[in-house]
Amino acid sequence: MQLAIDIGTHVARAAVLCGDGQPQLVAALPALARQTMHGLVVGTEAALSLAGNAETTVCGCTRLMGRAGDLPAPLLERLPYPVREVGGEAVCNLVYAEARASEIYGRLVGALVETAAQALGQTVDEVVLTVPASAEDRFRVQARAAAEAQGPRVRRLINQPAAALLAAQLAPSVERVAVVHCGGGSTDVSIAQRAGEGVRILATAGDAALGGDDVAWAVAEGLNERFRRTASLDVFAADESRVAALGLRAAAEEALQTLCVAPRMTLSLDHGGGFGRDLATVVRRGDVEGWSAPLMERVGALCAQALAASGLTARQVDAVLLTGDWVHLPAVQERVARAFQRPVARLQNEDAPLLPVYGAALSTADESALVWDVTPFALGINCYYDDVELYSPIVAANTPIPTPSIGASGVFTESYQTRFPDQTSVTLDILQYRGPRVPDPHTASRATPDECEVLGSWKFKGLCPRKGRCAKFTVTFAVDADGILKLYAKETATGHHLKARVSRGIG
Repeated sequence: MQLAIDIGTHVARAAVLCGDGQPQLVAALPALARQTMHGLVVGTEAALSLAGNAETTVCGCTRLMGRAGDLPAPLLERLPYPVREVGGEAVCNLVYAEARASEIYGRLVGALVETAAQALGQTVDEVVLTVPASAEDRFRVQARAAAEAQGPRVRRLINQPAAALLAAQLAPSVERVAVVHCGGGSTDVSIAQRAGEGVRILATAGDAALGGDDVAWAVAEGLNERFRRTASLDVFAADESRVAALGLRAAAEEALQTLCVAPRMTLSLDHGGGFGRDLATVVRRGDVEGWSAPLMERVGALCAQALAASGLTARQVDAVLLTGDWVHLPAVQERVARAFQRPVARLQNEDAPLLPVYGAALSTADESALVWDVTPFALGINCYYDDVELYSPIVAANTPIPTPSIGASGVFTESYQTRFPDQTSVTLDILQYRGPRVPDPHTASRATPDECEVLGSWKFKGLCPRKGRCAKFTVTFAVDADGILKLYAKETATGHHLKARVSRGIG
């Protein structure tokens, strides 16, 4: 049996394709893990004892995966437990023991597989995993490895916006679609062309540090500033354990949900929540919109970036589809509607939280690719131009994937030479560039390695340059349908080569 799995910041879901060709949700668990004296527990069992155990509980493991050395400082400061980097992965210190973020991800996959197998009375042999469109190579590799460590084979990875398109009920006349996926931890905007029964992504723009969780924290910060003025109390500094801050963040999320359907609410905080006293304030929808306005501008910027990369204008987009657990927020809907120049009423958001997992289930119906996606970021290596180390792009952002395989016609290859004569080895740093420019080492738009993230490093040894000469070599990149990068380097004169695949970590 094949199972589709979508693990979000707060909820983990699994679905199967029924005999009538329709997807069915078969499992949904809190995306939580708690370290106890007796081991790591996930899902419902972890949620049962959440209160008072913040320092041993991880919510949103996907926010910590793939980019441990590049995690935003505000995210780390909000966590009630320390995080350190080991071999490129985020490791959480949960009092009784440490746990890798990818290990928690794998355990959630295992829990969904077990729950689905029991409910359906069948063994799960294969899974399809959804990932954010902005998920980097390391995230994808870690997700695949963590899931397969639980037993089932990972058949494929599919980006959440693309999966949502497969499940969306769109009119046959709709050809060009914008998909805005706003989850708890990230926001992705993809522009797609419907092609027969498949979907071709034209461009994507994403922010892995922009999600509903960040909106809730922005509201919590606004509330905290109000309490500092009106009650002379800094909730964020009330205790070292962060219990009070987390309580205020939970209250902020409650306010966000209530203000989706009401113009105002009275927020009451009990002194037992770590605040030291009872607190109350009236919160209006305009308040939360003001506190979250900078984040909404970032959502609008992603929409504009995706449109520009696709070559389309807002009016050339036939439909706008909203997916994810946080697209119900009025501020999100209003900003997206403005970006695509249409009223909020014309945005489509039916079954928004379930569309990604439903689409992943539909993708199990046929071995042929129903989705043709793109690379979210530019990829290249470090090299020297006039003794200045620069980033040299090989695969541009929004390149269709899978790219031609190594050895095939049209493969992405660039030529280089060693920095010094008689040099017999060179270190290849595989770099990922997220910036807004089109980096080109031959023009004024030059990016440096410091502006990039290192996906991996390899020594290309055994080069045989002619005496007093520099060795010349080529570097080839190939990105498969799952968005995972492979590297091939070849010395021009001798044919000596290096094959590598980006693995976990940065070494």
